[in-house]
Amino acid sequence: MKYIGLSIILPCYLVAQSAIVLDEIRIEEQSQRQTNSVSIDLEKEEQNQANSVFDLFKKEASVELGGGGSSNAKRVYVRGIESSTLNISLDGATQGTNIFQHRGNELGINPDILKVVKVKTSPDVSKGGSLGGSVEMTTKDAQDFVKNGKNVGGIVKAGYSTNTNSKSGSLTAYGVYDKHYGILASVSGVNSDNYEDGNNDEMLATAYKDRNYLLKLTLNDLNNHDLKLSFNQNSNSGDMQWGKTGSDKGLNVDPTLLENVLSTTTNYTLQHNYSNGNLLNLDTNMYFTNIEVDREKYDYQYDNDTVGVKLQNHFYLDTESIKNKISLGVQVEDEESTSNASVTSIAATPSHYAPISSNNKAVFIQNKTTINNLDINYGVRFDKYEFETGLGEVSDTTTSPNFGLDYKINENSNVYANYGQSSRMSGTIPFTWAMNIRDDTTYSKDLEAEKSTRYEIGYELRGEELFTNTDGFIFNANIFRTEVNDLITSYSGLTNASGKFSYSGEAGLALTDIYNSDYEYVLKGFEIKGSYFIDNYFASLSFSQVDTNVYDEKDAGQSGEPLAIRRVGGWDSKKVVLNLGAELLDGLSMDYTLTAVAGIDNADQVTRGGYTTHDISTKYQVGKKWTYYAAVTNLTNKYYAPHTTLSGSSDDDYRRDIGRDFKFSVKYEF
Repeated sequence: MKYIGLSIILPCYLVAQSAIVLDEIRIEEQSQRQTNSVSIDLEKEEQNQANSVFDLFKKEASVELGGGGSSNAKRVYVRGIESSTLNISLDGATQGTNIFQHRGNELGINPDILKVVKVKTSPDVSKGGSLGGSVEMTTKDAQDFVKNGKNVGGIVKAGYSTNTNSKSGSLTAYGVYDKHYGILASVSGVNSDNYEDGNNDEMLATAYKDRNYLLKLTLNDLNNHDLKLSFNQNSNSGDMQWGKTGSDKGLNVDPTLLENVLSTTTNYTLQHNYSNGNLLNLDTNMYFTNIEVDREKYDYQYDNDTVGVKLQNHFYLDTESIKNKISLGVQVEDEESTSNASVTSIAATPSHYAPISSNNKAVFIQNKTTINNLDINYGVRFDKYEFETGLGEVSDTTTSPNFGLDYKINENSNVYANYGQSSRMSGTIPFTWAMNIRDDTTYSKDLEAEKSTRYEIGYELRGEELFTNTDGFIFNANIFRTEVNDLITSYSGLTNASGKFSYSGEAGLALTDIYNSDYEYVLKGFEIKGSYFIDNYFASLSFSQVDTNVYDEKDAGQSGEPLAIRRVGGWDSKKVVLNLGAELLDGLSMDYTLTAVAGIDNADQVTRGGYTTHDISTKYQVGKKWTYYAAVTNLTNKYYAPHTTLSGSSDDDYRRDIGRDFKFSVKYEF
């Protein structure tokens, strides 16, 4: 309540100071980037009425969503790599960890408070643990709302969706003093009922409540200093299944198994930059992230805390013919998991809950050398890991090099190639599992850090005046390969009172081992993107194909729950996305998206049919105060599910996605 009160009081104070009308703010990434970066147009996604960061990726050919059931079971796959193996951050603070069958609210954030979303698959030594790439989210500053000298104001927004009878609302207020000092406060929420699929069947355990709070203080460009202090909290709650894979598989849910689960992620961050000449450009990042999960039925609470600091300085050393940008940095990160839950293993296999702790110390250096039209990127990261569970304490050190070339062929085109390695010591095993250890057990062998190797080759072409003197186009193509080795996984080997055998720790049974898998996961494929712009019209077409060796462990007899598809990588994928848009009248714009996904017929994976969906969105701005939005998703009420949604006891026993949904919202700026 204190955060709600703050967000109500602040705009009242600001309005009392001055009656301000905001100019429209355009918050977006570039219209398209190289295919090793996913481009997110945040203004367009506001038109599409995205309620979470998950929604931002629905129209990306190289990104797939999974977890068709409860909101806290949702997952993101980038180039087939599941988000457990990505480095995800918000204002520099580490996000997300596997809780049980669920994730740590890593992407449940309200997109309206975001300024930039960067998804990178190319190697980056400054981001530890990025086995498959990184998702970097940055919240807006108060200064981002200022235009033409108007430095005090706010935004009120409300929305409604028909399929889920959901209501959403937000209140944002900002103030800037002397252009350097800013304060921003925002509160938002969504109340959503169970959705209906394309057959108009209600999907139990899909209703949820989301709440988001942001308070941010900024000091920009004052005597070469930039300082940002932020508090962000996202909570998600609903009647869900703690087990049964988070309700994301199986068409029939037993209501008696549902319980209220509340997940809350809280971030405190400090970001500081000081620049003074070519030799001193220091970035300091300090952060604390707390993930708290409450099972109110049993009064169980699970906590995961991460505290970290990263220092990085950029040196610019140039000669007449060669330019160098050298980045040197250090990073320290500590993570700890605790719980007050009781042990649920059967008496014949006595076990105990033991806290988990991990520590990562790293030093890294990266250089970008520019010689005429050639950029050469090369660097290395050294990591030292310490990892302790109820099975004992282990440690490891790794060296992760990278090398890349980017050659500018002419003013309009370039080719690039990247190679890089990365590592981490923990991440895929849910921390609620890893705390439940059978007595008198230890690691079966020395535990090593997980490792990945990534390759990519790409081409980019940009041009103007293709058909007329007012048009433009962008074309990108990319080939990639990702290899994940020494994946840290868990083993139970126990059977519960109902006779269910637990291979990796599901069913609440204790672990007897944590070890490195001998299986090498390989994900490879290619992407093609093209965009065309003319006057007030645009069109884009993208295609992505990913081939993986991830298999259905349930049928292969390797596990009682599909570990790989849930926490490593998705199944084979072929996806096409067509997007058309136009500004029809002054202030009125419309957008249409077609998404087509090919079927899967792979004996080692699954057999699923393909599907095609259609989405339409409109935006109408009246003056500078009022903006109206209307949209319809899944226009044809298609009965479908993303291929990364898990199956139950049979190949057809999986949850379909939401059916036709009409969305309406209105925004008032003062």
